[in-house]
Amino acid sequence: MRIERLEAIPVEIPLLRPLKMAVATVDARTCVIVRVRTSDGVVGIGESMVARYFSGESLASATDLINGVLADAMQGRDAEDIAGLRSLMRRITVHNNAARAAVEMALHDAAAQSAGVPLYDFYGGRRREAVPTIWHVSGGTPSSMAEEAATAVDTGFTLVKVKVGGDVHHDIAATLAVREAVGPDVTLLPDANQGWDHGDAMRYLRAVADARPGFVEQPLPRWDLIGMARLSAESPVPVAADEGVFDAHDLRNALAVGPVGAVVAKLMKAAGPIGVRELFAVADAADVGVHLAGMAGQTSLGAAHAAHLALAVPNLRFGSGISPHYISDDVVEERFLPVEGHLHPTPEPGVGVKIDEDALSHYRTDR
Repeated sequence: MRIERLEAIPVEIPLLRPLKMAVATVDARTCVIVRVRTSDGVVGIGESMVARYFSGESLASATDLINGVLADAMQGRDAEDIAGLRSLMRRITVHNNAARAAVEMALHDAAAQSAGVPLYDFYGGRRREAVPTIWHVSGGTPSSMAEEAATAVDTGFTLVKVKVGGDVHHDIAATLAVREAVGPDVTLLPDANQGWDHGDAMRYLRAVADARPGFVEQPLPRWDLIGMARLSAESPVPVAADEGVFDAHDLRNALAVGPVGAVVAKLMKAAGPIGVRELFAVADAADVGVHLAGMAGQTSLGAAHAAHLALAVPNLRFGSGISPHYISDDVVEERFLPVEGHLHPTPEPGVGVKIDEDALSHYRTDR
């Protein structure tokens, strides 16, 4: 099964409402959709959300890289040699993790379709019946954030992510209000998106300890491995690495510096499913709990890919953050959305979602 064509399609889809983070406020998501066509007539699809503030890539740079350098290099190669193609992409690019992830996801979809199995079986078989995912609350008053979180829990969500990392006093009040509103059994996952210095981070961690967060995500800048290790050693709650740990190599480096309370895995960070599974292997060996996240507002394509992987990985201690339910529309025939806070990948071969060509044409940015 040879690669006949590799194609990247850039899209931009509005969010249902703006998402406020410490590093940016966004009202739309830019994603690159990838299709790989093979000599056997199989078409594999993948998707990565692309954001300069996260990986340094832009929609234009990811699209250009895939349609140019990667398409030329991969033309005619064995589509089922995914590990070899991953190594090739790594050799001829520098970083570009989101672009490479979308290509590798499309290759996995094509290979699973060719084998006649759903992706979760291609990854070794399902370890759970469904994938719990999160509801984000951000950008409001403590009372409005608490009200929104309580409504989400009433519909079945058991994990709530609270966007923090700004004014620490507001963030403490919001976190405590959300905990009171959702009760003791919901997993609370505050996410600071690198928003604090060490003093404010420790002030927040101590103030919310009684609210028992599952972890507090990336309080310090991504480059501050020493600071994150100090926080992990001193904090009364686990401190999770996100922007500071992209792949297994980063996690090994972080563990060499000091303790890691938890880690957030993402397809777009680890440059695809192989990288995510490598990260899980290191985390499992070090007994570090993992949260398999997406990006709020990813399409159903990327969400379904992540959910198949989440069914198969062994260590999902902190659930998932796969979040297609924040975009106002999608590029698939039938949206892949959580039901009562859980995602249920299809048993059809491959990723199991189909592109809506009209919607894809409507939202593409290069038309």
